Amino acid sequence: MLFDHGVPLPSEYTDSRKADSLIENLKKLVAPDVSVLESDSSIKSFVEAAGINFPLFIGFGVDESLIAEYGAKYKKKAWFSTAKDFSEDMMVLYDFDKFPALVSVNPKYNEQSVFYGPFEGMIGITLYSLLDMCG
Repeated sequence: MLFDHGVPLPSEYTDSRKADSLIENLKKLVAPDVSVLESDSSIKSFVEAAGINFPLFIGFGVDESLIAEYGAKYKKKAWFSTAKDFSEDMMVLYDFDKFPALVSVNPKYNEQSVFYGPFEGMIGITLYSLLDMCG
């Protein structure tokens, strides 16, 4: 059983007992629901730290409040972040030309998709559909 600040988590840990898998799942467990990224270097660090076993959602110019609910609900399935300050280099790297943009990256399969806003009322449908495809 896993505990968060002394409180048992609602579900048992049923994933692999191998060290790498345990570490990755524990990192995911203690991470914030949505990471707020303030620079190009923090975006790069976030992506590197996330690894390849979970899809990532990076909202470029997307308000954190729009994805916070989904970050909390689907925390075990994906990484969620918002990038507040980023350069044109990030736009080129993630292949989007305007914002707000939600970039979905599945590093395990080398897949990437870009969705353009405004997202008010629609981001849930987009995220839910993408997460459903992830399993």
